Amino acid sequence: MIAFDLQALQSSAHGERGIARYVADLARTLATQHPDVVDLFLWNDELPYVDRLNELNVGDRLRSFSDVRGIDVDVLHINSPFEALPYADCAVPIRARRTVTTCYDLIPYRFPTAYLPDPVTSARYRTRLGALLASDFVVADSKSAADDVVELLGVSRRRVAVIGAGVSDQFVPPRLDLGTRLARLQLDVPGIGARYVFVPTGMDWRKNIKGALLAYSALEPAVRDRHQLVLSCRVTESERRWLEEECDRHGIADRVLVTGYVSDETLVLLYQTAELVMFPSYYEGFGLPVLEARRCGARVICSGMSSLPEVHPDPRATFNPFDNEHVTDVLSRALTDASFAGVLEGVPDPGFEWTKTANRLVGVYETLSDEAREKPWRVRQKKRLGVATILPPTASGIADHSARMLDALQQIDDIEVVAFVAGNSSGISGSVPYEVHELATLPARWATGDLDGLLYCFGNNGFHRELLQVLRHSPGHVLLHDVRLRGMFREQERIHVQARHYGPPEFQLEEPLFAAPVARYAMSVMVQSQHAADLVWADAGVRAVDVGPLPCAVRQPVVPPPGKPWVISAGIASSTKHTGVFVEAARLLMDRGRCRAAIAGADGEAFVSRRDAITTTGALSTDEFEDWLSRATVLVQLRQTTNGESSGIVADALALGVPLIVTDIGAMSELPDDAVVKVPVDISSDELAEVISDVIDDADRRAGMRAAGLEFAKRETPAAQARRIVDAIFGSA
Repeated sequence: MIAFDLQALQSSAHGERGIARYVADLARTLATQHPDVVDLFLWNDELPYVDRLNELNVGDRLRSFSDVRGIDVDVLHINSPFEALPYADCAVPIRARRTVTTCYDLIPYRFPTAYLPDPVTSARYRTRLGALLASDFVVADSKSAADDVVELLGVSRRRVAVIGAGVSDQFVPPRLDLGTRLARLQLDVPGIGARYVFVPTGMDWRKNIKGALLAYSALEPAVRDRHQLVLSCRVTESERRWLEEECDRHGIADRVLVTGYVSDETLVLLYQTAELVMFPSYYEGFGLPVLEARRCGARVICSGMSSLPEVHPDPRATFNPFDNEHVTDVLSRALTDASFAGVLEGVPDPGFEWTKTANRLVGVYETLSDEAREKPWRVRQKKRLGVATILPPTASGIADHSARMLDALQQIDDIEVVAFVAGNSSGISGSVPYEVHELATLPARWATGDLDGLLYCFGNNGFHRELLQVLRHSPGHVLLHDVRLRGMFREQERIHVQARHYGPPEFQLEEPLFAAPVARYAMSVMVQSQHAADLVWADAGVRAVDVGPLPCAVRQPVVPPPGKPWVISAGIASSTKHTGVFVEAARLLMDRGRCRAAIAGADGEAFVSRRDAITTTGALSTDEFEDWLSRATVLVQLRQTTNGESSGIVADALALGVPLIVTDIGAMSELPDDAVVKVPVDISSDELAEVISDVIDDADRRAGMRAAGLEFAKRETPAAQARRIVDAIFGSA
């Protein structure tokens, strides 16, 4: 099966010409002249659907990314590797045994000062280069582009082929007389004169518009006065002002016309009616406007750089775009020397045709298809499981859980772990017994069959936004640490996401949890409590798999120090955690001389007055935090509400053998009754004080809770959960 990527046609910035036209014409030729070769023509339903897709006439082979998500194919042809989108937004969501990528040019890589001025832009571009380098084969439209792939990227010449290009059918010599053409043209381009030099261009630096203006302004006045200069390109208001200033500076403002973007019909008329077409670009991947102009019967002069001699093969018709005098000399001769005009008319056609291009490409497909059949997916002794998450030193409970989970997964005999983290992975990779890569590399590794399965770990913060982008195009399983994922999205994103996944706000009975945007892309959803599974079903209509409670990190149990009992609430203090209720209860007990009390964590001082003897620690290091847990005669962990999260503090306390009082809500409701004391959500401070007092007074009860908690912790380890996760992904043995 062969799949052909069409999303270049959907580009908002470049969807009309250039690469978009190339891809459309090539797809149309393949579909008509080789109807049995390409099985799937794929468009990206994360981008707007465009009418150009309908014009391909490929029938039911036109499929969206969502339609084919997760399937395996023999060959995938990636046609737009450098689309200006986050890589995960344009990665085709299928796995291919072999990939072929089209490289139109490496202009940003050749001219990094002009195109890659900052580290972010450079990093994004290099990510695309990585995808190209990961391909099994690279095809180029010109020998110049192919040479750049070999020279600049070090790709073996055996992995690169020049397939060429062609022009669309509308670019033909004129059938109408000059007067009729000019009259029609003047309706579409007001102000255009009878004799003009046409420059089909763009505002990009490499298009060398300034060179065209300089050469035109340097013409003999009499020659210049006979010929208008017409620039055709899409321009912004600021770019138009710049052009006007340049024309004023050179004294040619009244002789230069900027058309803005024009339709294909008008473009053909501009080519057919021009006295001369000039293309002064510094560098081109192919130079399609030169070929289009020639096919319309125009005389053309152009730069002699990069690929342009391939489409205009007479050196007398080219110039050095970096030498303004040379450009002016060739332009002047083309407008004043009849014999030179004859030379331009006689430049041989280079013979580029879409039929030839399609035939060459089919040959590449056949070679790769044969390889795919002879060498299918690699057979491995261990399954390679990619895990996309955050890891320490990122300050997050999910990072800590993931570190323990990855260690446990790596210990499973038939599993090989590969971690993918957002940002720079270099500080992590040297300290763990598994591979660690940047998240941006995941789609390419998944698409080429380097991974047997994927697991994404999500929580309710912005760290995980990047993971969702990748999940959309590299399907995998999801572990939700929190079912409420609203905090993962920026404020401006929420309205769009909410409308897309939940319908118009006026039809929503309550605020959604925002689990649906993740759950509906997941191959399966895993959670750590039945309560969380119920929330996923209510929010997203997806049945989640409960892989057991948040694991307890196995460690040496602690014995509280002698002396007056410590009653402690741990973690960041907040009203959501009923810190105020705890403080009032602690005051009552301390007034009776029953205990010492502390809030071990940040923001406790907001709930404690100066007269209180309750200790507030502020933010703590990991070792300091565990030291406070070990002091607790009883640990009080309350919640007013829950959105499916599980408490890491509760898991740590159970593993340390600390008696717990918890709210009977969410995941804490599902803890063993003999290991924790469960109190109602609306418990008062007086009632809480009595419960604490009962636990303090009953040493046997605390001993029983300690034993039950330790037994639970021995059973619910990272290794136990890791095994359940593997079984959920790959099936139990």
